[in-house]
Amino acid sequence: MEEEKKKKLVKLPPEVLVDALLKMTEHDDMAERLVERLISEPDVIIKSFRRKISGLKRRKKFIHRNESRRFAAELDHLLEDLEQAKPDPDVGMSLIASFLETDQAVFGNCDDSFGYIGDVYGNGARSLFTQYASRCTDKKQVLNLLIKTYSNDPYGVREGLIGKGLEMLGEEDTKNAIYLFELLSEEVEDEYQKGHYFRAIESLARQTGNAELFERIRMQSTEEPSVSSCIDIGRVYLESGFPQKALKWINRISSYETFMDRERREILQEIYGQLGDSQKEAELAWISFRKSRNLHTLNKLLKVIGEEKREQVIDDEAGFIIDHGQTDYSDIKFLIDVKKFDEAEICILVIAGTQTLNGRFYETLLPMVNSMESESRMLAAYVIYRALLESILDRKFYKAYPHAAKYLKKLDHLAAEIEDWQDLGEHGMYHVWLNQVHGKKSSFWKHYRGE
Repeated sequence: MEEEKKKKLVKLPPEVLVDALLKMTEHDDMAERLVERLISEPDVIIKSFRRKISGLKRRKKFIHRNESRRFAAELDHLLEDLEQAKPDPDVGMSLIASFLETDQAVFGNCDDSFGYIGDVYGNGARSLFTQYASRCTDKKQVLNLLIKTYSNDPYGVREGLIGKGLEMLGEEDTKNAIYLFELLSEEVEDEYQKGHYFRAIESLARQTGNAELFERIRMQSTEEPSVSSCIDIGRVYLESGFPQKALKWINRISSYETFMDRERREILQEIYGQLGDSQKEAELAWISFRKSRNLHTLNKLLKVIGEEKREQVIDDEAGFIIDHGQTDYSDIKFLIDVKKFDEAEICILVIAGTQTLNGRFYETLLPMVNSMESESRMLAAYVIYRALLESILDRKFYKAYPHAAKYLKKLDHLAAEIEDWQDLGEHGMYHVWLNQVHGKKSSFWKHYRGE
């Protein structure tokens, strides 16, 4: 559809497109900003960027939570302006560093509970910094600016800068960065700042495959490692090509420990894979799959036991789910994903029959009901729409009454296509029950009647 529109627009005379765009600028600030960006020279855009950065650093007005999304959009547009100007890499890197330095003025005067503003600093700006720094030829300049910018991070939004350190610096200067961060960590007494430097060293150690350094830094402040530390250290040893050392660290975790159980199993599976122990690798893959049946764990299992067993595994698991009798929503989603619609329908009807189909989980149920409808599983779709409808009415969720009315109309439509109602009761009886229980919810019935 978009490609067709593009072809038609290309054929239009330039004057028609220009008039249309100018007309849009009369009513849309974003369109006006886009036009200004398109017609401005790069040096004008860069000057404007510097001026706005200075304004952000002097900013005093408080940004309330409900204003944060709009303000974040303004910051995004500012970064897009700079990107459009295509500055030299060293200029672009310095400008993004200046942008990041506005964090104290911005975060000190805002409620960013939703995280919109933090996302611009932590993702958008970081991505551009990495992009420009990676293209800089003077890696010493990159190193100096990276350490300076990272070091002063009062709100924690600059920490992600180190994540692409090797890409930005190259191997030699990444090792220099590790050395400089170690010196800085020794000079400070503040525990937060020390930890900030430690995290930089850990990240760079991992990127350069220096597992021993990663272990030393992680263990510097503790005698007994936590579960997450054992997994992290084991992961770095595994990535660095030392599966035996990785296994040693993972085995330090008690077999009775349940925290991060999934992560522990996943790394153990990878370790046994590198060690060539296919039996233990397969055992762990089966455990992970059985604990959480989904396409991801299925594909990881088949990678170990062989892709040719896909249909056999799917058939066996579908039978197991039906026979087991304790189905959950994730199992139904798995059955739908692997095209086992008969079994998925049975599971949905069983849950509905036990009155445990919970309409509050609408984010899970809506994709499920769409699949059932598309496969003409009308009774299964019907009971899901019932659950969605009743959840809204039981909670007296007035704002969702238009959705509830839509669900009841959908039930009316589906009922005409259902012949075998099994033990669930026909639609006419359901309407009677609905009127008895929810007949006084007049606003809902007005939506249903289209009043």
